[in-house]
Amino acid sequence: MKKTFLLIAAMLMMGSAAFAGGPIDFSIGPKVGYQTSKLSYQKEDIKAGFVNHLTVGLFGRIEIGGFYVQPEALWFKTSNVFELNTNVHQDVIIGDITVPDGANVEFTLNAMNIQVPVLLGYKFEILDDIFAIRAQVGPTLNFTLPQKTFAKAVGNSEPTEINNETFDTKSIGFGLQGGLGIDLFDGLTLDVNYNFGINKIFGANLINNTEWGQYIDTNNISNVHSNMFMVTIGYKFL
Repeated sequence: MKKTFLLIAAMLMMGSAAFAGGPIDFSIGPKVGYQTSKLSYQKEDIKAGFVNHLTVGLFGRIEIGGFYVQPEALWFKTSNVFELNTNVHQDVIIGDITVPDGANVEFTLNAMNIQVPVLLGYKFEILDDIFAIRAQVGPTLNFTLPQKTFAKAVGNSEPTEINNETFDTKSIGFGLQGGLGIDLFDGLTLDVNYNFGINKIFGANLINNTEWGQYIDTNNISNVHSNMFMVTIGYKFL
C-alpha cells in the first residue's frame, strides 16, 4: 500500500514538473461505456457489456503540451457471483432457502458504485486535431452502495433475496487504474483502462449474518479484490 502511494506521488510530481510551461487546454464532457472481466471484440459481448454493466459519467481534462491530468466521476452497477462451500451434512433451511445435504451455495451481490479516478497521462499526436494516442495511469476512489443480495443452493431452485447486510462489504475502497486511449477529430475519445483494486471487497468479518455464517466456508473470498477492465467512449464539449 505505502509503495503504491509513493509511486503515485512521484508520478504526480513528475507531471507537475513537466507542466511548468506551455499553453493550457481545458475540456469537459460525458462518458458512457461498460465494465468487463475480459476484453472482447465480439459484437455480442460488447452489447452484453452495455446492457448488463453500463457505465456513465463525466470527465475533465487539463492539457499542457503532451501531458494531461484527467479527473472523472463514473457511475456503474456491479454484480459479483460467489459459489461457497458448505458444511451441511443434512438438508437445512436457512431463511427461506432449502440447502440439500452437501450442496454449495451461490451468492450474487449487486451494488451501485461511484468511482473517481484521477489519471495522469501523455498524448502522442499522430495527425494534428484528427488522431492521437494516449497512455495514462492514476489512483481511484470507489464508493460502493449495496443494492440487493441473492442466494440459492447450487442446482436447486431460483435465487432468493436475502438480508442486504449479510456480507461485510466495504463501502469505500482505493484502486490504481491504467490504460490506453485515443482521441479522434479533437472531440471523440475512447479509453480502455484496467482497474486494480488495492482494498479487499470484504471486511474482516466477511459475513455478518450468523445464520449463514455457521453453514458456509468463506475462505475462498477472504482475499477477493475488485479488478476489471473499463471501456468508455466520451465527447469533449470544450
